Amino acid sequence: MAPNKSNNKNNNKNNNKNKIKSKKSKRSIDETPEALDLDQAAISKSIVYKRGDCNKGIKKLVKEFRQVMEPYTATKLQETSDNTTKDFVNIASHYGVSHLVGFSSTDIGSYMAMARLPKGPTTTFKIHDYSFQRDVAKAKIRPTSFEKSYLNSPLVVLNGFTRGTPHLEMVQNMVQSLFPSINVYTLKLSTCKRVVLFNYNKETDHVEFRHYAIKVSSVGVNRSIKRIIQSKIPDISNLGDISDYVMNGLGATESDYEDANDGQVELSSKMINSKAKNIKLERKGLDINTTQKRAIKLEEIGPRMNLSLLKVEDDLYKGEVLYHQYIKKSDIEKEEAKLRRDEAKIEKERRRKDQEANVDKKIKEKERKRKYLEQGNEDKHSDDDDEEWYRKEVGENPDETFKNNRKSRSTGGRPNKKFKSKK
Repeated sequence: MAPNKSNNKNNNKNNNKNKIKSKKSKRSIDETPEALDLDQAAISKSIVYKRGDCNKGIKKLVKEFRQVMEPYTATKLQETSDNTTKDFVNIASHYGVSHLVGFSSTDIGSYMAMARLPKGPTTTFKIHDYSFQRDVAKAKIRPTSFEKSYLNSPLVVLNGFTRGTPHLEMVQNMVQSLFPSINVYTLKLSTCKRVVLFNYNKETDHVEFRHYAIKVSSVGVNRSIKRIIQSKIPDISNLGDISDYVMNGLGATESDYEDANDGQVELSSKMINSKAKNIKLERKGLDINTTQKRAIKLEEIGPRMNLSLLKVEDDLYKGEVLYHQYIKKSDIEKEEAKLRRDEAKIEKERRRKDQEANVDKKIKEKERKRKYLEQGNEDKHSDDDDEEWYRKEVGENPDETFKNNRKSRSTGGRPNKKFKSKK
């Protein structure tokens, strides 16, 4: 028999499809950044939300701070004024959330609280002033877009937080744990796109928050040619020759990178390029360990915030106040406050146990009554029998609740009233 040509064609098509799929899957594995090789459970994840009814400025600040915390945050979270912190705590464990950042506003001022789940601590800051991303962009000559910069988490820089001050050390630990940690052995510089700065000003006792984008440029290249390399096509319609553009430096502007030594670093191509690009260069037989000079510049994205530490609590939005900006307590007052909290915890635990005991008592009472009626005593018992049964089973005299429930069942749930007949 002659071979079936249609079947052979179908088999060839399927084989080609499988090859294409395998190439795509292999390419996706190669292009995966090494920063994602970390244990997902160990990555800090956060929920940024507004607490209560806030003004329009704080609502917009919440949205922009979510962008700062990307990609490990709930960017499209839609909360209402009725949502409480307890609601977010309940869902946090299902999504592996480790931190809560709550913004609130009152008639006195605006506040930002950072809390670590599940048992604190909580640091509360007062927001003195803030600026949005659009305000920062208006101050630039040529504002740029940073959409691709949010695909990776930012680097954290802490400046001015000296050792030996307990409340500043607690703030430092809170901020460091708020953002995902980095592995210096597997980190690729191509994934470092943003920087978050917390600067403590000792004179004003304020913490300045800034958000920057990292830009890298080649060094030793004419500025006019550099703009062409960066895909910034110039307008040369008024020039007679391209050499006029290159030699006269018409493409240079004040916002370009300066070739100063303090902004230059020597990096190997292996550190600069992505993993997929290094693999392609190795396949072509090119050396990926050659060093290159690069100029690094920070461009501010926004938002800005000027903060001051208000208080630090050892629990989740409650507990012992470890530090307060305005209220200073002596050791005796701290001990008295601790005793009051301990008494409140004991009283709360006692009430909880009493409530559970009452619930169990009612359930047992209902179950015993049901078994008593199932034994054929439904038509035999009277009200006195009910009271006698209660004394026998419970060991106490029936209370008013039991008597009222018995009367309501006997009258069918209606009040036992006699009406005069109409004449």
